[in-house]
Amino acid sequence: MPPPHRARDPDDSVDFHAARLLLLIYLCGKEPGPYIEGRTKFAKLDFFLRYPGFLERAHAVLPQTAGQNHVFVATDTHEVEAPMVRYRYGPWDHRYRQFLFFLTARNLITITVSHNPERVKLRPAGTAAAARLAEMEQFQPLVRRCKAMQGNLATMSGTDLRNLIYDLFPEEDGDAPFHQEIRP
Repeated sequence: MPPPHRARDPDDSVDFHAARLLLLIYLCGKEPGPYIEGRTKFAKLDFFLRYPGFLERAHAVLPQTAGQNHVFVATDTHEVEAPMVRYRYGPWDHRYRQFLFFLTARNLITITVSHNPERVKLRPAGTAAAARLAEMEQFQPLVRRCKAMQGNLATMSGTDLRNLIYDLFPEEDGDAPFHQEIRP
């Protein structure tokens, strides 16, 4: 624990990660649910949520879909919400299991492994919590990023997202050594 006079790093807070993941599922998940299918898709969408500069670069090459009337522009392309590492299938956070168990223990999500791939789905309490978070001013940057993924990245499969990341960011992720922190 840092001394009281030193600011805490939000990356050390499970609550911080839980709030981000609730918003991700709520705003980018499939209905009914909402839910995100597959750990690969879950991690890759979270990557774009955490790295707004990479989201902006991906947005620039994706075709605009019907009903999408805004272009996402990152306010700081070097901003990183919380760092991830390069792992076997691209960006990853070794704490996902901890974050998901935290949300499950609070009755906010369910993880259904009977589906292949697994589904991470909001429970009614999780949907209510995510709706409250989405209205709060401090979460608006995350909400804007999630909305920028609707209709394009959020509809892609985990494999397609992984391939997109490898194609667009070979130096930062695709060719980087395993366990190296991804930096813009």
